[in-house]
Amino acid sequence: MDQKQIQVMLLYVSIGLRVLSARIVLLLALALTFSLFAWAMYWPTHERIACATIFALLVFIPVIRMDSKLKSDRIVVAPEGAQNE
Repeated sequence: MDQKQIQVMLLYVSIGLRVLSARIVLLLALALTFSLFAWAMYWPTHERIACATIFALLVFIPVIRMDSKLKSDRIVVAPEGAQNE
């Protein structure tokens, strides 16, 4: 492998890891929101439901920001001369 091929491979790996980390954060946010709503519904009070609702609204703000940053990385084009002939 020459230097260009290594750079292309590292580019693809780094983009893949960023996408996976965004998906893991999303799944973690979904799991935490579900568990908090399950706790709120076990013994429902206005405070618990308000806490779960506020958490559900605020927890997805970082996920939305991370997803909007990744939109530019969704289409990956290999650099010139990186393909084997």
